[in-house]
Amino acid sequence: MRLKNKVSIISAGASGMGKAGALKFAKEGSIVNILDLNQENGEEIVKEIQDNGGEANFFKTDMSNLAEMRDTVEEIHNRYGRIDVLWNHVGTPGPSGLETVEEEEFDFTMDLNLKSGVFMTKYAVPYMKEQGGSIIFTASISGYVASPFSPVYAASKGAVVSLVKSLAVRLGENKIRVNAICPGLTDTPMLKQFLSRTEDDDFEENKKAFLKNIPLNRPAQPTDIANSATFLASDEASFVTGINLPVDGGYTAH
Repeated sequence: MRLKNKVSIISAGASGMGKAGALKFAKEGSIVNILDLNQENGEEIVKEIQDNGGEANFFKTDMSNLAEMRDTVEEIHNRYGRIDVLWNHVGTPGPSGLETVEEEEFDFTMDLNLKSGVFMTKYAVPYMKEQGGSIIFTASISGYVASPFSPVYAASKGAVVSLVKSLAVRLGENKIRVNAICPGLTDTPMLKQFLSRTEDDDFEENKKAFLKNIPLNRPAQPTDIANSATFLASDEASFVTGINLPVDGGYTAH
């Protein structure tokens, strides 16, 4: 088992890529802690993991509330005495365009896509310093190539791409690795929000146009992202830090 006895935290772990990651981490032996607002989905995943002989917990946590995040991280550490893996996965597609964006939408996008990861890392690092570990962010290909759908989303993910490099340099001496996964078009419940942000957007047409630029000619599946996260979380990636890994079927190469 590649993550045997490693204590992991996954934000937004109750659906999509986060759910796939929680199930994969558990299969590889990790003690999985899922943070999400969707309690019903979160508890179902915990039960599935437990029914298959794994260990998991669900914490209903608002990832825009710093106090809730801090208290949850502390509770996990108090329960297990260590934190080995932190996957800052929570995010939102953000508003469309620029001309109609409102301050509230901008702030919410930055809170979830950037601020939550900064502060989750802040709260977890003191505990991770005890034995080292792996911090993973979910960035996006929109963090380093143009996004026609949301400049605000691209700005938030571009900040994550830069943040990962800085944290990798700063935390290396503590044996803490920091990397990001940059998904491309991915078949999750959130995909429709990405590709049809206004009434004028045609989801199927936008999806078809996007697929034309993917050499592997398909969207990613949540398991594709989960497999990449598992590698970065595992000791197999013990000399990998500071990277932003595209998992995009060749879209950015194209």
